[in-house]
Amino acid sequence: MRKQLLSLVILLVSLNIHSQTCGTGGCAATATNSTGQYPTTTFSTTSSSWSTVSVYMNAGNFTLFDVTSGNVYEWTYCSDFGGNMGWDAELTLFNNSTGATLCYNDSCGISTCPTAPYIRWTATFTGTVKLLTTASGCTTNTGSPYSTLVWRDTSGASTVQILGVDVYSGQGAINWVQAKAAGYSFAYAKATEGVGYTDSEYLNNAVNGVAAGVYMGAYHFAHPETNSAASEASYFLSVAQPYITACELPPALDIENPSTGPSLQSYFTSAQLTTWIQDWTTAIQTATGITPVIYIGASNAAYVGSSLNTYKLWIDDVTGSPNTSPTNLGVWTNWAFNQYDWTATITGIPGSTTDLDVFNGNTAAFNSLMGCSTTTGINQTLLNNSFSIYPNPASTGFHIDYAGVNGEAVVNVYDINGRLVLTQNMNGKTVIDASSLNEGIYNVNIANTDGIVNKRLIIAR
Repeated sequence: MRKQLLSLVILLVSLNIHSQTCGTGGCAATATNSTGQYPTTTFSTTSSSWSTVSVYMNAGNFTLFDVTSGNVYEWTYCSDFGGNMGWDAELTLFNNSTGATLCYNDSCGISTCPTAPYIRWTATFTGTVKLLTTASGCTTNTGSPYSTLVWRDTSGASTVQILGVDVYSGQGAINWVQAKAAGYSFAYAKATEGVGYTDSEYLNNAVNGVAAGVYMGAYHFAHPETNSAASEASYFLSVAQPYITACELPPALDIENPSTGPSLQSYFTSAQLTTWIQDWTTAIQTATGITPVIYIGASNAAYVGSSLNTYKLWIDDVTGSPNTSPTNLGVWTNWAFNQYDWTATITGIPGSTTDLDVFNGNTAAFNSLMGCSTTTGINQTLLNNSFSIYPNPASTGFHIDYAGVNGEAVVNVYDINGRLVLTQNMNGKTVIDASSLNEGIYNVNIANTDGIVNKRLIIAR
């Protein structure tokens, strides 16, 4: 990451759109899947970027995918889209509940990979589909060579690509108004490193970015080789917690090898490094109610334990193009962000070494990542939607409404330097006296038995 900040720009891109591609015929749903379900995950996506299902597919493997009625899905082994075909493959798609054949293809006809299968299918129901991979003639194989299967959701707003940057204090003062005007809509800023370093531009970035209408997030550069996870989590929270809120980017843990000396793998076994990361992320989630993301390189992503793949992945795969999906995801099966360039020049950001990133998904998926989705079943989202603050901006006071049990909660208000400037118990609808607060941006932390919610408040007179 080179200790920088992520800001993502929305950019319309043209995609290679094909009509629904289904040939006649197909293989039997049960006759040839002798090697069983692989991978064992049931996949789901709203991403318009090609995502790798597995680089170890054999003929006879079948894979399950959750689909939404009306959405358009694609699967292929074509190398143009990040796939790879080690043998003459074919694909048959089934309704997993009924076994009915939905689509079949054994050759896409694209000049660079004419024999690779490609399916483009519009979902006619919401549920689970079964994709069976076979070799030509509905036969099976085992072992090497393997093939790489990729897929995506090309429907609706997924044709909007969300790009970004990540920066740190080495780039100096950033003009976020210019960056916003240039199309950059949100950003990660480096907050802390280890247990004693605070990025000198973090507060400026956190405050000025929000003031310019940029969504902001914070990341912590870890030194597990010298410090405990608990001490680093505590230090990060002492600086960044007032700015960790719903409808902003979740906090990120930056796991990199030390700039000097041995790699992290020389210091830790896989289990030890996994535990360190898990302890840090758990501490942050417990304190803020928001699940962090993990920034990590391909080598360490393959070294850590699979228990970490429940966290969103921010991978660095520097290809120079936001359209090239990373393939070396380690224990993860999907990615949220990819850092694809390190040497960009961006309006409003000094220098010519700004990192570029791409988000793997559409606007709805991005809002969901930030806790702004109305999707049910997400505790943080439901809790966030239970609270309302108004007016905002406020002048001498503001109201907080809470629709939860008894409406009881503790309200803590922090200034831009992270200092606690006001605390009050609340029960149901409560008026908070803000007459003693100066004009500026504040973080309102609301905690009750259901969890913790952070909301942004502006005082203006």
